[in-house]
Amino acid sequence: MKQLRSIQILRAMAATGVVVHHAYRNVDVNSAARIGAAGVDLFFVISGFIMATVAANRTPVRFLSDRVWRIFPLWWVAVVPWLIISRPSWQVDLTSVSLWPVYGSSFYTPILLQGWTLSFEMLFYAGFAVALWKHALVPLGIFVACFVAGFFTSLGLVNYFGSPLILEFLAGVAIASLPLDRRVGAAAVLLALAWLAVAPEGLYSNAFGTGGVDRVMCWGVPSALLVYGLRAFEPVFEKRCFALPVLIGDASYAIYLSHRYVVDSVPWLPAIILSLCIGVAFHVFVDKPIVETRRWLVGRRRSRLATAG
Repeated sequence: MKQLRSIQILRAMAATGVVVHHAYRNVDVNSAARIGAAGVDLFFVISGFIMATVAANRTPVRFLSDRVWRIFPLWWVAVVPWLIISRPSWQVDLTSVSLWPVYGSSFYTPILLQGWTLSFEMLFYAGFAVALWKHALVPLGIFVACFVAGFFTSLGLVNYFGSPLILEFLAGVAIASLPLDRRVGAAAVLLALAWLAVAPEGLYSNAFGTGGVDRVMCWGVPSALLVYGLRAFEPVFEKRCFALPVLIGDASYAIYLSHRYVVDSVPWLPAIILSLCIGVAFHVFVDKPIVETRRWLVGRRRSRLATAG
C-alpha cells in the first residue's frame, strides 16, 4: 500500500513535537514547549487511521504478526543499551522487553521512557486483532467496561484496558471512513491549531481516569481534527517541497526511539536538529533493513506455499 503523504507529514509533526518537548524540558520544565508532548496523541490518532486502512483482507494472525514485527525489533535495538546501563527492577526489565506494563496493581514504564506509548499501541493492536477475529463489539465492550470502572478503582489492569487514550485510536479508525472535503478540512486544521494554542501544556503524564479524559479533550480532539484536515489536502503534498517532512515522517518511529540518547546530553537547539538527523540515519541503516527482511521472509514463505500448492 502506498504511503499517504499527508499521514507522513503528520507523523513528522508528531515526532518533532515530542523531540522539542523532551529537548526543551531540560532547559525549562514549565515551558510552553511541553505542548510538543501532544505529538504522542497525534501518533495515536494516526495509528488508528493506519490500522483501519491496512487491515482489509488480513487475517487476525497476519495483522498481529505484522504489527509485532514492526514494533519489537527496532524497539529492542533501542532499549537494550538502556537495560545494560540501568536495571532498576524486574518489573521494569520485563516491561522493557515485552512492553506489557501491568504487574499487580501498578503500571510500569520501560527503562526507555517513551516506550510507555508502545504499551498502548500493542494493546490497541491486540484489540484490533480480536475485532478482526470475532467482532468489534468484543474489544469495545471490554474497553467501555474498564473505562467506566477506571473512575472507581486504581487497579492497574482495569486502568490500562480502560485508558481514555484508547479513544484517540478509535478516533483515527473513524476518520478512515469519513468523506473528505477541503473546506471542512481547512476549518478543521484552523480549529485544531487554535485549540492547541489555548490547551494546557502539562497533561503529558495523564493517561488514566479523569486526567486521561482531560488529555483526550485538550490534545486528542485537536489531533483528530489535524488528521482529518490534512487528509483532505492529500494532492497538495505531492509537491517536491514536502520531500523533507515526508522523509522525517518515514523516519518518525526511529526518531521517536532514538532521540533520548541525544536530548539528555546535548543543548536543546542542537539536540533537536541532531535528533532528527540521527533518527533518519537510524531509519535508513537499521529500520528499513528490518522492514525489508520481513518482506523478504513473507515473500519467500508465500513462494514456498504456492510451489507446494
